[in-house]
Amino acid sequence: MQRPLSRRRFLSHSGSVLGGSILGAMLPRAGFGARRPGDYIIVEGHRDIWELSDRFRLPDKSQHSPVRDFLVPRLVEAGVSVVIMPAGGDSLEERDGRDNLFEGSMRVLDMLLCEIEKTGGRASIIRSRADIPERPNSGKVQFFLDLEGGGSVQIDPEPGYHSDRRLALLRQFFRLGVRGMQLTHNGRNMLADGVGGGKMGGRLSEFGVEVIHEMNRLGMMVGVSHLSANGILHAAEVTKQPIVSTHQNVQPFLKTPLELTEPEVRAIASTGGIIGLRYIEDVTPYKLLVDEVEYLAKSVGIEHIGIGWLGHDKGHPAVGHVPGYSQRQFSGVEAQSMYEHWDTFIRLLGERGFTEEQIGLVLGGNLIRIWKQILPAAAA
Repeated sequence: MQRPLSRRRFLSHSGSVLGGSILGAMLPRAGFGARRPGDYIIVEGHRDIWELSDRFRLPDKSQHSPVRDFLVPRLVEAGVSVVIMPAGGDSLEERDGRDNLFEGSMRVLDMLLCEIEKTGGRASIIRSRADIPERPNSGKVQFFLDLEGGGSVQIDPEPGYHSDRRLALLRQFFRLGVRGMQLTHNGRNMLADGVGGGKMGGRLSEFGVEVIHEMNRLGMMVGVSHLSANGILHAAEVTKQPIVSTHQNVQPFLKTPLELTEPEVRAIASTGGIIGLRYIEDVTPYKLLVDEVEYLAKSVGIEHIGIGWLGHDKGHPAVGHVPGYSQRQFSGVEAQSMYEHWDTFIRLLGERGFTEEQIGLVLGGNLIRIWKQILPAAAA
């Protein structure tokens, strides 16, 4: 049985330098410019299913295997090893319809499982530590299934339910391969307040605390993107494992209520968790994302940084726009390939003074460390 790596052991093994300013502490190795996306284990922290929904809505049957025919080839070309993919949740966009929360999530999960089966092994699911890549994937990509909001696991709060019965739906999603869950989307559910109801919002409900404890026991990643600030602080208090924001930026770089404040950042880091930064069209150019990486590295350490997403690519340039069916012209990031996205970002990190080891942690090594810590040793 593989022993989970502690944060200290992982970082010691990686050769990273932590604490204080990392810039100037280590110089990039000679020949750094030769490094490319396929040289790292890249974990994309959050990929919405808009592209899949957009293609399924088209009458053209050639579009109806979007994971096999369109998404996986681009991810493989880009050198992406793992994608955290929402398999349902609270948001209408993620559930692709106005079904009951549980039923909608089950439909999305079924769609993903069926789509992955079609790939003939080019795509697979991470269920346990045994599935975690030890080196960059070549010719294939893995999916880490997530729920974007806990509304799918909540039940009618009838009095007298034993706590074990209240957690039945969460366990069922786990049995089907889901290994992470954000506690809320923007709205409020029975677990907690989303940030859409106000930045501070309330703390976790009693049920929300129970859910975190059960996720810790099962071996699931606790997600806090879209959760209220007080909810994040409370989650950090009650969890026994790292909590992760897969796709949020930080204040003061962006000042919307969704972005993380310094107390939230420090609370996440105190658990050993990660802040996954994300590209937003016309708002967070890659240079600004690198500024955020530098800021977080200095304030809480390089081991607490990940990348949620680097933007739409030319294979699917925007929500509602499918190549061959869209009339709009795209430019910039949206007109580039995924490979170009990651290649540019790696180059900018290197130019800023980050070492290969540090870049490797940001691109995916930090999430790999957490999964080795929390996931079950082998699939049930």
